[in-house]
Amino acid sequence: MIYREFSNRINFNPSALGFGLMRLPLKEDESIDIEEAVKIVRYAIDNGVNYIDTAYFYHAGESERVMAKVLKDGYREKVKIADKMPLWSVKEEGDLDKIFFDQLTKLEVKKIDFYLLHALSKDSLKVIKKYNVLSWLEKKKAEGYIDYLGFSAHDRRSNIKKIIDYYDWDFCMLQFNLVDKYKQAGITGIKYAHQKGLGVIVMEPLRGGQLTKNVPNEIQSMWLKMANLNKSKNVTSVKYLLDWIWNFEEVGFLLSGMSDMNQVHENSHYANQAKKNILTKKQLALYNRIQKAYLEIITINCTQCNYCKICPLKLPIPYIFEKLNEVKRFENQKTPTFQYHFLTEAKKAHNCIDCKKCIECCPQKLDIPALLKKCSAVFDEKIDFRKIFK
Repeated sequence: MIYREFSNRINFNPSALGFGLMRLPLKEDESIDIEEAVKIVRYAIDNGVNYIDTAYFYHAGESERVMAKVLKDGYREKVKIADKMPLWSVKEEGDLDKIFFDQLTKLEVKKIDFYLLHALSKDSLKVIKKYNVLSWLEKKKAEGYIDYLGFSAHDRRSNIKKIIDYYDWDFCMLQFNLVDKYKQAGITGIKYAHQKGLGVIVMEPLRGGQLTKNVPNEIQSMWLKMANLNKSKNVTSVKYLLDWIWNFEEVGFLLSGMSDMNQVHENSHYANQAKKNILTKKQLALYNRIQKAYLEIITINCTQCNYCKICPLKLPIPYIFEKLNEVKRFENQKTPTFQYHFLTEAKKAHNCIDCKKCIECCPQKLDIPALLKKCSAVFDEKIDFRKIFK
């Protein structure tokens, strides 16, 4: 495993690959397959991964408990752990302690190495000020409960810059991948955070796997060209998408939410070659062509982060949006529609009650109810896709 420079403020060299516990393996009833989850995370640690990330509400609050099981048997000493404060759940100052000590209890630890304010936006700064969040964080750090302070964010670039400048953070976690090269933080935001001295962690490197599933022939042929440039028989897009991120000297490391042992094997192998500034001009030019091709086939900018599971009707929103993206990707409405209708009637898009709870938590700032209405027109009413999404 390659270990990378992170930040002068942080006495830690992270593995090029970190493990995010947001997409753990599931059983048929959608509960976490705990035995398998512990197995794959420990395998990653045994093969050099030294940073494990979770959050208060991942897997309905169960992700932290899985991390606690992973950390037993001496594994706590092998890794740094990260957790996050969901400011949207803070309604008074006392909630900060309540949530934080609940996290320590579930994690079964006395300290969290890297602590983040979760999914900050421009509006979050008002909450931070109202509830004296920064003073609270500094107190917890002084008391030895936290080593390093940071934030994650999915806001637009100008707002992310304001967040970076708002406090003397140790690190940040930003969405960045080939498709989001100029979206959210983008290259400019990544470089700005690095210039300000923050350690930069990249999340959603594959956009929740969206960039690697059902890759169209046009793009697959370009990945084949990339393999030829690398003088490699390996044509998997995963390797080259991760290589593109690791190539940036501003990136400390990236997080991957791995769901099975094959993904852990594959990503760990690629992380053994995760070097900076190694891509050639020809390779970078081909990456630019691939990026443009991807942008042409994504209709709904959903990364399948599952934050919208807050939906009171439990609508499978990421699944519905992925089916819609498949319609555009393959110019084929028949197959995704057929797959969509395996959903029970109660889970279909037309049931949305427009409560807007999903909008509040969506990192991509999507108008989910409006998009669900369009999905319903495509899948339920079977109106031609091109008439709905012009």
